[in-house]
Amino acid sequence: MAKKVITKKARVSVVKKRWYALQAPQVFNNVLFGETPAAEVESLVGRGIRTNLGTVIRTAKKTSLEARFKITEVKGNTCMTELVSLEILPPHVKRLVKRAKKRVDDSFVVETKDGVQVRVKPMLLVKDNVQHGILTALRQRGQEFFAAQAKELTFNEFINKILAGDIFRDLRTDLKKIYPLAGVELRALVRLWKSI
Repeated sequence: MAKKVITKKARVSVVKKRWYALQAPQVFNNVLFGETPAAEVESLVGRGIRTNLGTVIRTAKKTSLEARFKITEVKGNTCMTELVSLEILPPHVKRLVKRAKKRVDDSFVVETKDGVQVRVKPMLLVKDNVQHGILTALRQRGQEFFAAQAKELTFNEFINKILAGDIFRDLRTDLKKIYPLAGVELRALVRLWKSI
């Protein structure tokens, strides 16, 4: 049996990666919520991070929400992030819709007091089968309500009010004049970034 002759040695170049801490934006009290690896600092800026909101604000109540962040700058070993979107996880949406006979989805853009554009996607849950005209009136009133709220609040205040559930409680009371609802939930919220 012939011996195998090795003529060249393969040279493996290993790029060492470092771990960088992720810092939540001011709306979440600048808490550190995780880490991300990178070989070069330049590759971090613009990177998207997806995590469960419960791990960021450290409460079990918000585990059904998924938060997306974008790294905007790196200071030392810490990455500063900005909120990109909030979204309810699909299994939780199914659980919510079970209680209602009809689900009314909507999607529209509002602008906050500090000029940040936000796409809001509320979900209205109706107990009974109702006329199309009533559903249209509910959607329209919801859009007017969110636009008025956003105009009075900064982006951070708007997010705080949504996470606290105050906006949805007030909206449900307001929409009761048109038709009583089984519930009002946020399906998704997306911050729109202005192109330069």
